[in-house]
Amino acid sequence: MKKYTLFFLTYTSVLVFFVILMGLIFIPASDWSFALGWLFWLSFCAPTLIITAYFLRVNPALIERRILPRESRPKQIAGQSIAAILFGALIAVPSAGHRLGWAAVPAGLSALADICIVTGFAVVFAVFRENTFASRAIELMSEQKVIKTGLYSKVRHPMYSGAVLIILATPFALGSWAGLAVAPVLVGVVIFRILDEEKLLADGLKGYREYCEETKYRLIPYIW
Repeated sequence: MKKYTLFFLTYTSVLVFFVILMGLIFIPASDWSFALGWLFWLSFCAPTLIITAYFLRVNPALIERRILPRESRPKQIAGQSIAAILFGALIAVPSAGHRLGWAAVPAGLSALADICIVTGFAVVFAVFRENTFASRAIELMSEQKVIKTGLYSKVRHPMYSGAVLIILATPFALGSWAGLAVAPVLVGVVIFRILDEEKLLADGLKGYREYCEETKYRLIPYIW
């Protein structure tokens, strides 16, 4: 893909996502002065923009793999659709809680959650620097190899570790306990994706089974 075409598609996708994210926060909240909503939006969007701009400059092929591939297998298409719905609910439910006056979490906990979200994106950034094969779709590429360095020496799926941290922190960042009804379900979808991806890699990527024996934990060191 030509450089300028990739730039246009990437930044257009990012802008559309930012607008959708804003809608998921502020339409259910019915309050454009919702301070926790703005802090969450900034905590989510600023790292996304920084990561995108950085890798468009140093590794545009990675960005192309992040925005273009689509899942081809029905179970993963279904999984992505369910994940998208749950992600929307993860944000909309606690935002609605702001409007409806549901039990709020302490302000300090919300601030800590925003820090966790930024930390989750820092993990994603580290993964992208280490693994140029990090595609949006679960697939095998002809030149792909097993990555064992960096965070991959600690867990087999560090990008999902960062994603789970963001998922679990989101309800607290938006100031409501209500989102905790959604977060575990979305984490379950992530776990399903991990197990499916591991099966594909074990069957088709040379050295992956040996890597699994060396690096025993999938998501959280000493736990799973």
